[in-house]
Amino acid sequence: MTEMNDKLKVLSLFTGIGGMDMGFDCEVIVHKDSIINKEFIDKKYTIRDFVVLKKKIFESVFQNDILEGAKEVFGFNNDNTKYNTRSIYNLISENFVFPEADIVIGGFPCQDFSHAGKRKGFKSNKGHDLKEKVDINKENSRGTLYKSFVEVVKRVKPKIFVAENVYGLLTMKNEPIKQIMKDFSELGYDVDYQVVYCPEFGIPQTRKRIIIMGISKNRNLDIDNKWNHITKNKTTCNIGKYFEHLKEPNITTDISQMVYSKAKKLEKGQGQIEINLSSFAPTMRAEHHGNIEFRRYKNSEVNKIEKDMIERRLTVREAGLIQTFPPDYVFSKRKNMTAYKYIGNAVPPLLGYLIADKVYDLYKCHFT
Repeated sequence: MTEMNDKLKVLSLFTGIGGMDMGFDCEVIVHKDSIINKEFIDKKYTIRDFVVLKKKIFESVFQNDILEGAKEVFGFNNDNTKYNTRSIYNLISENFVFPEADIVIGGFPCQDFSHAGKRKGFKSNKGHDLKEKVDINKENSRGTLYKSFVEVVKRVKPKIFVAENVYGLLTMKNEPIKQIMKDFSELGYDVDYQVVYCPEFGIPQTRKRIIIMGISKNRNLDIDNKWNHITKNKTTCNIGKYFEHLKEPNITTDISQMVYSKAKKLEKGQGQIEINLSSFAPTMRAEHHGNIEFRRYKNSEVNKIEKDMIERRLTVREAGLIQTFPPDYVFSKRKNMTAYKYIGNAVPPLLGYLIADKVYDLYKCHFT
């Protein structure tokens, strides 16, 4: 394998608590059974059966998200001195000078395309900064923030960009995926997308997402069919393996494991099911409002080994592990459930790592 000497500079948009960023320029720690390609593994971690993955030669030069709390959480675990919390729409309007970058990454807001939301898409009336409602005919809403992503790509001119979003982009009547890809391609990029079903990539969660990737036409070689596809990492790593080391909330010293929603079980609605420890967890959602799924029901028939244990919903720590955040990632310095939202919004770090590996190979092949 040919080594590249200079680090590849990464500019991150809609960073959140850094799920995708971690895959590029931070430490990714996962259960060993999530990894088929053992060449990815750097060393064993201090917690049994968890491993640290090898880092690529990426360097973050800019991060952006309007959520101050997300920046704080990222800063608990990583360097957040390059993290800007001004709305990306405002930065562009003010002609902010973005740093040079080889790669632009980010997951533009998904709420207006998600099956779990009202699905207003480009017609969202939620403001770009979430502070007030806006005219749906103006392009400064949450639903049109992908255009800010496009504008950053236009100004920075990276060799490769990666945008993550919900599967709902493919199922809305006006097919927003087509307009999004067209806008990116007009900048001089070949653009394609891949549907990612997380269990097929070692992530113990039934999450389905769209990964849009673009590669500059100013490259050394032509691209082949499915050039953008991340290699599947099929494993049998169920969520129970990620939870084996955990202590119950009443005896743990881990703040994130102490905290869980006390919302009562409802007859219907999201979050009223019990996870199956021998299978994959459901999708972690950003808008839980306390209705995160149950770790177990009383007298469980699904997780019979836990049938005599207290009925409760998933803890913050368990939600983070479902998303493949490190087993000791700091989500808060005090007891609160705010992190549920940040975790649900995030790209799973393991998926970020697999994306980074693909980007590294593309860059090495087409630009060196």
